[in-house]
This record gives sequence, C-alpha cells and structure tokens, in this order.
Amino acid sequence: MIEHRNAQPWTGRGDPEDGDLALRMHHLAGRDDAGSALIGFACDAGVLRNKSNPGAAEAPPAIRGALANLAAPRQPRGFHDAGDLVVPGDDPAPGQQALAEHLAPLVARYPRVVVLGGGHETAWGSWRGLRRAMPHARIGIVNIDAHLDIRAIGPSGPSSGTPFHQIRQADPDGFDYAVLGLAEESNTEALRARARDWDVAIVEDHALQTSAEAGFDVIDALSARSDVIYLTIDLDVLPAAQAPGVSATAARGVPLHVVEGLVARTLASGKVRLADIVELCPPRDHGDRTARCAALLARRLLG
Repeated sequence: MIEHRNAQPWTGRGDPEDGDLALRMHHLAGRDDAGSALIGFACDAGVLRNKSNPGAAEAPPAIRGALANLAAPRQPRGFHDAGDLVVPGDDPAPGQQALAEHLAPLVARYPRVVVLGGGHETAWGSWRGLRRAMPHARIGIVNIDAHLDIRAIGPSGPSSGTPFHQIRQADPDGFDYAVLGLAEESNTEALRARARDWDVAIVEDHALQTSAEAGFDVIDALSARSDVIYLTIDLDVLPAAQAPGVSATAARGVPLHVVEGLVARTLASGKVRLADIVELCPPRDHGDRTARCAALLARRLLG
C-alpha cells in the first residue's frame, strides 16, 4: 500500500542580524505566496528491476536537507511541500499511479511542480500526472540524461529503464522526446535504433563538455512546437566526480555548469510546468556531493 507522508517542518540556519533579506530556502517553504510545489517519490522498485543499486527511495529527504540552507533567490517566492509518496515492495506501478493522482491537482494549482525521485521510473508517474491535468496539451519532453530509458518492458515488468517507452505506448502520436547528454557507451545499438525510429532528438555528452550551446537548437525547436514542457533530470548525467551518489555513475558525463545551462535554456521557454530530479542514491553519495548538485537544480526549478 502506498503511504503518503505529510511534509515535515523545514528548518535551517537563520541570520536575523542581517535583516529581512537574509532568507534561505527553508524560509520559503509553506509561504502564502507559493508559486511552485514539490513532492517526493520514495521508490526503489524501479532501479531494482533495472538491475541497479538500491537507495533512490532515500533521495527526497536528502535533497530537501541539501536545499534547506541554500540562499533564497533574489526575488523569492514561497513553495508548497506536498510531502512524500512512499512505495514499498518491488512493483513501481502502484506508486506511479499514486504519483499521477497527486500531481494532477498540484499542476492545476501551481505554475510549476517539482518531483524529487526516486529512480527514473518516476517519469511514467510524472508524465501521467501532467497529462491528467492537461489532457489536450502538446507535451514536449526534455530529458537531461546519459540514458535513453526506452527499453522494452521485459518479463519482470516496467523499470527505471522503461518510462519513455511507456509514454510512447500511451501517446504514440504526441510523443516528442529529446535526450541531452547521452553516453554512447551506455546505450545499446538496439536502443539507439529504436530512438532513430521514434525520431528522438539526441545531443551526446561529447558535445556538451564545455558549453550548453550544443543543446539549444534542440530545446528551442521542441519548445516551439509544444504547449508545455516536462523537464526531467537524471543525475547520472553528471560526471562521477561531481555525482558519485547515483545508481550508475558516468565516466565522462556532462559537467554541472553545462547541465545548469540546459536547464536555464529550457526554463526560458516559459513552458515548463513539471520537472523532476531522479536517480540520487544517498547510500553511495560520498560527502553529499550529488545531493548538493540536486539541491542547486531544485532551487532553480522552484524559483
């Protein structure tokens, strides 16, 4: 049975001696002027089915903890914390259904909603929630990721490697998908051939080592033909030195400053209604380095 845990009070450092502008992210949680919302998806089932390392279920509180003491943006707005969905067992499907049901009213109420995963199976629940809230919208998907995650569903069922295959099955005519940061060595030719057949736009990690500009044309084109954007960030796109705490670390990866540039360009479209940050694995996260990267991205998405 899926458990919905209410949000816990946000706490953190205070600097009252510096006046009213000395705000940190924990001060923004629950404010009446909330312009965004977040919800956690505590699930290990998807990564376990994908033959990867468990620990993603511990990600939502780890990201909140790294986010709490970050300085608030220059023009801060509050955000609503909708708590966590806790998914027990080895089947992600009930959790994905619950995530969709919780997301739909959040998307209807707030200009942007951010999901803290979970493995990338989160995406199937995220997309379904957005589709439920906006049944007729043209949804463009920007995935910043080392992997295509379009594996066919095997005998064990859906996993963290199948969500975008599931999305295409659900909406074959509306499927519009771009992957930025793809690692050739981490995707079989079977997956790459499927991506070609499905007209998936790809920018490989080699092209994104120093600048995000190589991804701008893809982002701009997808944004122009979409009503709304679903932005999903898989932390395993980052180099292992920056993000050791993921299920599958990247030998090359895409540096954080480049990922931030891709996120900024996507947000500049004004169409991002839903975003998620997935694949953080706190038990493998030496020095909380990956959680800190996730928190920087979450701060930008909530701003």
